[in-house]
Amino acid sequence: MSLIEEFNHGIACNSIKDAKTVREKAVCLAAHPGRIAVFPLVHWFEKRYRGKYRFARLTFLFDLVLVGIAIGLGLIALAFAVYTPTSFADHILFQADVAPHEIVSGAPSTLVIRYKNDTGEELRDAKLLLNFPAHFLLQELEHDTVPRHGQTIDVGTIPPDAVGSVKIRGVMFGDVGGKQTFVSTLTFTHGEKNVPGTKTDEHVFIPSKTTLGLSLFLPKRVVASQSVEGSLTYRNSGDIDYPEIMIEPEWPDGFAFISSDVPLANGVFRLPAITAGTEGTLAFTGTLGDTPGTTTFRFHPSFAFGEDLYRQETLTHDVNVIPLPLQVSHSVDADTVRPGGAARITVTYTNISDESVTNVRIGVESQSPFARSATFAVSSSTDPKLASVAPGESGIVTVEFPLRSSVSQSATDTYEQIPFSSRAFAVFDMGDTKDATMRDGELTYVMTSPIALDSFARYASPSGDQIGRGALPPLAGETTKYWAFWNLRGTTNELTNVRIEGELGTNVTFTGRQTVSVNGGVIYDFTSNEIVWTATSVNPTFSPSSKIVGIAFELAITPSENQIGTIPTLLKNVRVIGTDAVTGAFVSASGATITTNLPDDAMAAGNATVE
Repeated sequence: MSLIEEFNHGIACNSIKDAKTVREKAVCLAAHPGRIAVFPLVHWFEKRYRGKYRFARLTFLFDLVLVGIAIGLGLIALAFAVYTPTSFADHILFQADVAPHEIVSGAPSTLVIRYKNDTGEELRDAKLLLNFPAHFLLQELEHDTVPRHGQTIDVGTIPPDAVGSVKIRGVMFGDVGGKQTFVSTLTFTHGEKNVPGTKTDEHVFIPSKTTLGLSLFLPKRVVASQSVEGSLTYRNSGDIDYPEIMIEPEWPDGFAFISSDVPLANGVFRLPAITAGTEGTLAFTGTLGDTPGTTTFRFHPSFAFGEDLYRQETLTHDVNVIPLPLQVSHSVDADTVRPGGAARITVTYTNISDESVTNVRIGVESQSPFARSATFAVSSSTDPKLASVAPGESGIVTVEFPLRSSVSQSATDTYEQIPFSSRAFAVFDMGDTKDATMRDGELTYVMTSPIALDSFARYASPSGDQIGRGALPPLAGETTKYWAFWNLRGTTNELTNVRIEGELGTNVTFTGRQTVSVNGGVIYDFTSNEIVWTATSVNPTFSPSSKIVGIAFELAITPSENQIGTIPTLLKNVRVIGTDAVTGAFVSASGATITTNLPDDAMAAGNATVE
């Protein structure tokens, strides 16, 4: 295409897109700038409005107006955001400096606030109001010789370009790492009409240290699972007295706090105020966890002003916990775990460390109500090899743990299948660590049932009613009848194949009269001359709510003349036998021999000797 054709084509264009070459586009843009500028709007109208609205042109113009207003508001907002007009007070300058440069919570600091009148006008009736952080202890406020009223300073007139300063000396009590904000407010009037004005500025300082120092003392070597005694020293290294102090401990995982000489209330130690340059000590005890390795104690101190607390520097103390060097385990001879005996317990110990342990005590502890004592131990005084146990050395100790024959109902809240639990322990010294203690796991066995048999006779009931018959005291040749009683009690397990028996005395017979609370009645065995009661099974009788096993039967005695002047025996060799259904152990108990001597019987007392 020739140059003339390109020019003519460019002149005839409707939009820049109609031009094909660079020269055509240049000619089109030069010849029709307005048409090209409005072409997008015309195109949008043709595509979106024409034929779709009743008043298409009017609607299009209205939308254009709305878009223009939105764009205008946006431009205005952007202008305000970018450009902020200065006010008269902006030309009053404040600057704050502090000495020493590092702010220490609880220590005096000097703050100097400088101001300059850069407004070009005279500031009249100027007053400077200073607001301090909460609990800031003001020691000195100085502004040349200008009078002040509390925290307000009468500055008077400040000429143009004049400067002034205020020196504030005091103590900041604030969070270490927290903000301490001082606010300066200058009020004044200016101009021919005495226009009032105000200038406010904030000065922020952050304490980086504190005069409240903490240090923790713990033994050089601490052993896992052991009690540990520590002391926390707190000191006032500043020049002024402290207010009340609070220290919040953050114990290591597994540490169990036991006690302290300052009460721990709601997880915090609350300490009284301490004077400048002094210190105090807080002692505590607790038990470490059973995991060796590095453990960390943390203590968070605070200045306390009523309910307001200002946190100071946290004390972090790492401790290396070593594993227990002496390991113990034990086994129990179950057949020996029975009332009135001694549980035979075998304790095995091994020194797994690389240094000797000394003054070793090996023992067993139990919380069973049948245990005669909570612990029973063997030491080097009875077993010399326990004086020192070398690295890798092992040994065995047999402990005879004494048991009670019976317990009262008030001694336990378990009345059936009472357990006997045991744990072996070793107490030893290792270097500067004294009385370290190792315990193994707990073993539990059901106690073989205790058993008790009451055996007695009566001529009269406890209420005084006569139940016996015949002469009192007994007379030779005449018959006197008594009632004999057997009570089976104190059993904690089911018993099987139970038998109670007693041999009749000389000239004593069984009348056949009887009463029993459970099972069948008694029988007389002619071969053995015994009264016998049997039961296939007897339920436990120790519980307060259990059914009483009571047996009563009548015995008659007709004394001979050779028994005159004696106290005859009614029933002897009384005993009960059976099998513990839980442990399988044989159980037995003896009952008292019954005679005509009945001191607790209101009628028979003193009437025992045959006449």
